[in-house]
Amino acid sequence: MITRTALRRIQQLPDDAMVLMAVVNDNPRLPDNEGNGLQTRIRQAMQDEGVPPTVMNQVLEDLNQSRTSSGKSALYVVGADFFERHDIQADLPERIHYGRPLKSLVESILDLLPTVAVLAVDREWARLFLLRQNELLELRRDENVRLDDGDRWDTMVSGTRHVPGAPGSGGAGRNQPGSGPRSDSGTDLFENREAAIQQRFYNRIASELADLMNRADIKQLILVGPVQRVSEFKAELPEKAPFELIGETNVTGGAGWVNPAEILEKIQPFVDEHRLKTEQALLEQIQERGVMEMEQVLEMMQQARLYQLVIPEDGSQVHVYRSNNREVPYFTSRKDVPHSPLDDSIMERVTLEELLPDLIDLYGIEVRRVHGDHAQRLVREFGGLAGLPRY
Repeated sequence: MITRTALRRIQQLPDDAMVLMAVVNDNPRLPDNEGNGLQTRIRQAMQDEGVPPTVMNQVLEDLNQSRTSSGKSALYVVGADFFERHDIQADLPERIHYGRPLKSLVESILDLLPTVAVLAVDREWARLFLLRQNELLELRRDENVRLDDGDRWDTMVSGTRHVPGAPGSGGAGRNQPGSGPRSDSGTDLFENREAAIQQRFYNRIASELADLMNRADIKQLILVGPVQRVSEFKAELPEKAPFELIGETNVTGGAGWVNPAEILEKIQPFVDEHRLKTEQALLEQIQERGVMEMEQVLEMMQQARLYQLVIPEDGSQVHVYRSNNREVPYFTSRKDVPHSPLDDSIMERVTLEELLPDLIDLYGIEVRRVHGDHAQRLVREFGGLAGLPRY
């Protein structure tokens, strides 16, 4: 996992440093990684990128080491005097970059692996998990306070009503002589008490959940647990909750004992489906009122008329031109503009991935990435870039 500390450290790398930033899919279960396949593939990719031998050998040596625990992919950040490896529990597309720090590379990983809250709930337990970078972390667990000794089943049922003078058992308790037939009022009282306690438990958890997710700025929730209990808890969620319920599923063993690995396996389809739906809705929104085609998008962005920029998942495959005078920035997609019209400075060809930090700082835009088929559609039908206007 890429920790918050590591994220800050990467974001603070000097802009003029020469750094290798690489995403390597080193999942040992992949056929392409068997034998020397992994090392051969990554060596060739680093040679193509012009990675110096000293840096290259550090990565290859690290890949050769046997590991007791590792992720499915690894993010390498390697410089002249530092070496970092961050294991990630997801199969990520490989990326190799050597040069100025490509800080947006980390953001692209986090965008593909969203943070989602997961609540396992039944009438006994509520356990809150955080799905972050495809790892499930338990944040807290709450136990429903059960009935005390004075309200136990046998105590309450033994106090059932009886009808004076009627034959049968009653009054003193089960299977004991009394003056009348036993009624079911004790059973009803116990069940009502249980239902009331469960109601208070669900109300409290729902209230605390809404507050916690609002403060943590987490927008999606998945519920897991017995079908009936999940349904009962969902009914207590406020209509205008500060989050979206994106899925619910059953688990075995009850909320208090369920294995997090089982939860992770069952919730992953909900996360993937939600991302696909969100990206589809975004493309539909662009069709209705957005801006398309690369040059028009860049022009409107420099006029501060866009608040959101939509790009393919791998911005390193998209090239634009930037004036080399950073004090007077100018951007275009046109190859026939050798000099900036603003100050006549020379235009240089760069990848969109390299450009993103400047665009965010200069124009305050929000960057959204689309993946897979949606990324292909963005390039094929929308001209490679798109945006949503402020007004």
